[in-house]
Amino acid sequence: MQQIVAPTDAAHKPLGNSSARECLSMLRRICKYAAHLRLIRPMELEVALPKASDKISAPLSPAEQQRLHQYVQANPTPRKIGLLLGLELGLRIGEICGLQWGDFDLKLGTLKINRTVCRISCGNGHTKVVIQTPKTRTSRREIPIPNQLLIMLKKLRGKASNAAWFLSGSESKPTEPRCYRKSIKAYLKQATVRQVRPHALRHTFATTCLQAGCDVKTLSELLGHANANITLQRYVHSDLTRKRREMNRIFSRQVSMRGRKALNLLE
Repeated sequence: MQQIVAPTDAAHKPLGNSSARECLSMLRRICKYAAHLRLIRPMELEVALPKASDKISAPLSPAEQQRLHQYVQANPTPRKIGLLLGLELGLRIGEICGLQWGDFDLKLGTLKINRTVCRISCGNGHTKVVIQTPKTRTSRREIPIPNQLLIMLKKLRGKASNAAWFLSGSESKPTEPRCYRKSIKAYLKQATVRQVRPHALRHTFATTCLQAGCDVKTLSELLGHANANITLQRYVHSDLTRKRREMNRIFSRQVSMRGRKALNLLE
């Protein structure tokens, strides 16, 4: 496991905290199943994992979001609309790459997340693209599509078959995340929006929802998190405006209640 996390033979780059945790979680499940089959004794694995990075791209500002919307609306294509799938639906880049036209229900206005595309290591410095089901049961989810985005999708659908991959337009293979990251970088530049990682679009979605008053439980389900605690830890970082609004809401209510009590005593 340590060799996978940080190989001494430079077979691949050291893993980050998230990837290392996923590998450790998989290994623990394997050992638990082996113990269930009585092939090994129950054991608890302790592995030193890389420290989690605190660097999270700041969400796009309302002005940046507007420029991105205008850029996509000027010449909508599936690859450009992928930006809005991250910004307005909170999809991960692997989930966007894993979309097929059959996942969209344009009559009901919903989108089902059934698969994700990622590149994994095969050893000896080689990697390959795999299509797999979402990493958790809650990641497989159904999301309502906002009206403006739904209109654009209906215009683009045409005669594309359900089996056609949304980004590539073909039935043979999907667009891989590595290639789509390059496209996103070019689109952000053309839209005069600062360069951010694709995950910042998902972060912007979560922040926008919270600032609009969306409850954490609903947001957690939209993001496909295993539980609301993950949403709280990753995305609930109150800005000054939100803090001021909450303080005024709480204490203005207390002042009004005190006033009413005082009036009652005078009466």
